[in-house]
Amino acid sequence: MINREHSDKNNLISRIDFTRLAKIHDQHCVSIYVPTHRAGEEVDKKQGQLLLKNRIKNLKNRLKDYNLNEQEIDNYLNPVETLLDDKHFWRNQSDCLVLFLNKQGLKYFTLPIHHDAFTYISDHFYLLPLIQMFNGDGKFYLLNLSLQDVKLYECTRHSIAEVFVENLLPEKLEEVVGFDYKEKSIQFRSGQGGKAEVTYHGQGAGKDDKNVEVEKFIRAVDSGLMDLIKDQKAPLVLASVDHYYPIYKNITAYAHLNDQHIGGNHEKTDPTILHEMAWPLVEDHFLHSKRKYINLTRDHSADDKTLLDINDIIPAAIDGRIEALFIQKSKDRYGIYDSVNRSLIIDENSNSNQTSLFNLAATHTWMQGGYVYISEKDEMPFKISNINALLRY
Repeated sequence: MINREHSDKNNLISRIDFTRLAKIHDQHCVSIYVPTHRAGEEVDKKQGQLLLKNRIKNLKNRLKDYNLNEQEIDNYLNPVETLLDDKHFWRNQSDCLVLFLNKQGLKYFTLPIHHDAFTYISDHFYLLPLIQMFNGDGKFYLLNLSLQDVKLYECTRHSIAEVFVENLLPEKLEEVVGFDYKEKSIQFRSGQGGKAEVTYHGQGAGKDDKNVEVEKFIRAVDSGLMDLIKDQKAPLVLASVDHYYPIYKNITAYAHLNDQHIGGNHEKTDPTILHEMAWPLVEDHFLHSKRKYINLTRDHSADDKTLLDINDIIPAAIDGRIEALFIQKSKDRYGIYDSVNRSLIIDENSNSNQTSLFNLAATHTWMQGGYVYISEKDEMPFKISNINALLRY
């Protein structure tokens, strides 16, 4: 029986998911991309189901090339077909449904990216469109800080996922300064507006004590956070009331705290809303990184560190020599890579026995720490080729 799994409660793909998928090499690995809608008439008219149904029909014809009989094909695709009648499933979509099927089971992800309907069969999965979830649009951290709730998120341009920090970061101020903080706060507030206008600590003392306690709490949060991300270079965006930001900036040992923060108390704010507020604050940082690699690629056009030929790029990607890879959006090349002779047989028409060479180059580059940018033609370092690479060495 083939298992049916999804990525997590939000159906977003994580780096761990991507890495696991990239390491799978098996017979009849099926990748399916279906454009979907979040709501509206398209959902009511079941456009997503119709597109998936057409993809399944396409796959049934193509799997015959692998010498599978009709019963074997029906059994193999059954986990995908069961999704067609799942009304709840189709009411909880984003912009693209991506499915990966092999003999171990089905995995699916609901993603905020746009991609045309597409199917791919090989001994590996087609992951190229997913790299934009992680690479090129960058990784950053979002720390939602209040006295009663602390949450850390790992984000990219298209995703936000909570990092579970139990026992590493205090969740509320009381854990750091003691439970008498709550009692003092209540008594302080009860004195306000009273007949004698008295406060718990006396004139001005309550405010000073509270500031000391807040600073102690923020230091504890930062100390735990440094155990998690001190060696990272990703920007850190703080979401907090405005007067916490300068305190945190003065305290933190993290060198990449973002200059702008999200003001206000966001204990009740939905993470997706926080993500929408955070991205504009870090967007320039990642555009700067992309521009840097565009310029470096152009600067090295006269030496051997810039590659424009897919015949040279594939072996370099497999060897882990690529620092930055630029692929023109919606372009691809198909063929067969001979790993023994390190050579390509290229055919512009894809078929069941061929590999997406751009997918191969991108996946190997990303898996070995390189940057991958899926770009419009005008953003390519060299427009004469729809794939450009900058080598590390």
